[in-house]
Amino acid sequence: MRTIQTLPRFRGIASVRAEPRDGPPNVAELVQDINVAFQGFRARNDQRLEELTNAFNAQREQIDSLRIGPSIQPGAGLRLSGQRYAPVTGEIAENFQNALRGRPNAAMTTQSGPDGGFTVYPQVDGVIDALLRDYSPLRSLARVVLLSDGKGGWEKIITRTGSQSAWAGEEETRNDTNNATLGVVSIDPHEVYAIPQLTNHVLEDSAFDLNAFLAEDVSGEFALVEGTAFLTGDGIKKPRGLLTYPISTTADATRPFGELQYVASGAAGAFTSTNPADKLCDLLTALRPSYRKGDGVAWLMNSATANVIRKMKDGQGNYLWTNSLVGGQPDRLLGYPVALDEGMPDIAADSYAVAFGNWQRGYAIVDKPGMKLIVDRVTRKGWTKMYFSRRVGGGLVDSNAIKLLKFAVS
Repeated sequence: MRTIQTLPRFRGIASVRAEPRDGPPNVAELVQDINVAFQGFRARNDQRLEELTNAFNAQREQIDSLRIGPSIQPGAGLRLSGQRYAPVTGEIAENFQNALRGRPNAAMTTQSGPDGGFTVYPQVDGVIDALLRDYSPLRSLARVVLLSDGKGGWEKIITRTGSQSAWAGEEETRNDTNNATLGVVSIDPHEVYAIPQLTNHVLEDSAFDLNAFLAEDVSGEFALVEGTAFLTGDGIKKPRGLLTYPISTTADATRPFGELQYVASGAAGAFTSTNPADKLCDLLTALRPSYRKGDGVAWLMNSATANVIRKMKDGQGNYLWTNSLVGGQPDRLLGYPVALDEGMPDIAADSYAVAFGNWQRGYAIVDKPGMKLIVDRVTRKGWTKMYFSRRVGGGLVDSNAIKLLKFAVS
């Protein structure tokens, strides 16, 4: 008869070893001992795994309860409820309403100066920002830069032309080569504001749906003016729009820094009647392969233009446009996502109705974090005005990263 000696644990497994004895080992008993040890290890491991899983789920529930709004994918639709972000409820909603009604509330926020304004709660700011991302496709596609406190603007240095090189034989003289030419992009934030108004009776007598108010009034106003400025803004006290920069047919190698390239549709105010889809392929390939990689590469057009392109087919009768099969994901054109922005021009003579590019590299939106609120119950008797304001800027960064389709003969 043999005895079993338990060895110290190694990584949670109890090993067994038989005492030296005369005669050959009993293989069946050794196998049984190993099975017993393994069963013990598995039971302990299952218990530990269950404990870790429960702890992880508890942490995730706690994080989810605090989450304002997860990242929003380009092309996703507007949702006022659901999993996008938490509604503004509880103490924050009550304090917000008290501030609008003129009731003293020390917990509202910090005073912002002699104008009597407030810094809006981050939760409210997050809800508005989430809705703005739904309204403005460029906010989902372009690079968004958040400025730190005390910083007035954003600058980026980019290479306009690369360093030059040359070939040489073993004993030949090496001449100096040109260095890279650098360009500086500077974008300053400008103030955008909205002044929605409510009657005092509404504030005093109704439950006041704060989420609907933020979605329909504040976010709607900001989205309207911001989205327009990102496309056609003149850069004076507002972002500079994409379509306001110089545009030519010159290729990347020789085109001046800050000037966009366009491809002509081949007909005035229309696609060509023969093989119209070829111009979309020309526009796509005008963007160099290195720019056609990564996030933020997409088409940009309005719904009317999309309706025209959606009907185009290739030589085999297949539609170029592919409808998304997953909710919240954008449709695709020639393999790339399509973002719809009603601020883009319609197809017309000399219009730039279609854009394609790497928006992360081509266009930047600069945000000054935080939103300000001034409540005015005096200017208009019987009404409460809410002056919401924030600072935002926008501008072209890399003019090689975005191409435009011009509806013209050449």
